[in-house]
Amino acid sequence: EVRRVFDVIAGRFARATVLVETMNPLVAKRFKEKSIEGSHAKFTWGVKGGAALAALLPDFRFVEQHSLIEGMAVFAPVYKVLGKISAVRNISNKIIVLERA
Repeated sequence: EVRRVFDVIAGRFARATVLVETMNPLVAKRFKEKSIEGSHAKFTWGVKGGAALAALLPDFRFVEQHSLIEGMAVFAPVYKVLGKISAVRNISNKIIVLERA
């Protein structure tokens, strides 16, 4: 399904920058996201990072990724401390930037 979405984007746009929120595979099947509860959608798949996602998408190039921990540090200083723990950074949701050039 993920490839299908990116195939549609690649088929419609010669150039595109796509930002994708991803979830670690260990968390994806065990986590309930409140923001999508109303749609009854489920996370069934996760990816460890941007390079792993880009490897599945030959028309796209990995540009960068940011842990949501980084963004949350602006709102709650405790996230600055949590962001220093590699295990927390690794399982945190990420915003991945991909480009089709």
